[in-house]
Amino acid sequence: MKKIFLIVLLIFTSCKPLNTGKLLSHQKLKEFPEKLGIVNDFENILKPEEMAYIEKMLKMVNSMDKEVAVVTIASLPENISFDKYAIQLSNHWKIGKKTKGNGLTVVLSKTLQKVRISTTDKTKKLYLSDEFCKHVIDVYMLPDFKDGKYYDGLLLGLDELVRKWMEKD
Repeated sequence: MKKIFLIVLLIFTSCKPLNTGKLLSHQKLKEFPEKLGIVNDFENILKPEEMAYIEKMLKMVNSMDKEVAVVTIASLPENISFDKYAIQLSNHWKIGKKTKGNGLTVVLSKTLQKVRISTTDKTKKLYLSDEFCKHVIDVYMLPDFKDGKYYDGLLLGLDELVRKWMEKD
């Protein structure tokens, strides 16, 4: 009788309950922080005045039928790459309207030493290709990031992205 009880107990404690779609979507929501604004410095890399300046600059861009967000993070949920997380975060926050192709998200982690520029598909196709975004990261952002100048690198990168994006309109 004790063996049967132990076996039953082991079965119930070792099995995970079946996930319904609702439960999965709830779990996904916990993976992403709540969007606070245009600049979301969850890693506390930027000074308040730096955040305010970038926010002011991007508000002007966002008023021109574009949507840009900046996010800093210190860590990732388990079992997800930085690039996938950046894309999923951008999608979860609904940065850019799919029909307009106007979304751009810059995700940066000082701790993980990673940066990713995510765009909506239409933005990528019409304005900011993956190659151009990689160029912006390599030439405008990384040199300053390597020197610990995250604000300068973000500002230079965002300026170049916005310049290229606006010249196509």
